[in-house]
Amino acid sequence: MTAARRIVDADGLEALTMRRLADALKLQLPAIYRVFTNKQTLLDELAEAILAEALPDGRGDHWTAEVALLAGQLRTALLAQRDGARIVGGSYAAKRNTLTYADRFVGIMRQAGLDGTAALWATSTVFCYVLGEALEQQGQSADALDRLDRNAARETYPQLFATPVEEIVNFDERFEFGLGLILDGLRQRLHSAGPAEPGAGRARPAPAPPRPGHRPS
Repeated sequence: MTAARRIVDADGLEALTMRRLADALKLQLPAIYRVFTNKQTLLDELAEAILAEALPDGRGDHWTAEVALLAGQLRTALLAQRDGARIVGGSYAAKRNTLTYADRFVGIMRQAGLDGTAALWATSTVFCYVLGEALEQQGQSADALDRLDRNAARETYPQLFATPVEEIVNFDERFEFGLGLILDGLRQRLHSAGPAEPGAGRARPAPAPPRPGHRPS
């Protein structure tokens, strides 16, 4: 994976081919195909390598802190690899690191008080948000604001230009703001589900699933 990541870092995802990887490793092309059936298999392994870096060692003392930790670590891992968001976004391999990340996230959501479906969807929402933000940041050109200023007339888009449009490329603060909106929505969902928000303090074990035929009260 190191050689493949170096190729992508140097020249972008399009430059990564089975032939180039074989040349970088000084191997014959059939040797590469014995390990990776095709390029998608190679990209799936690259995604796994990136997601291995998205699993933080620490734990938060509240579910919101844990979500922020997992989301932030995923973002860091994606941005550390050129085209990292494209690599992970194009991979749907059910492999160890991918499943471990998802399992931990779903567990946090269930411990906070969401039911199984809501916990799964909340995990997907945060994951896709982080992925989308990283994808835009990695695809942003250096002259984006100049092009906006040249191509968009202020009188045609008065509401847009009434805002500090340059802040659209303040990716760090923009990310924190968007994540905060998602957390606010999750808090509201938990609040509407019961009189008190579960999950304060350290994570508790997830509730046992209902017995067959048992209807929750």
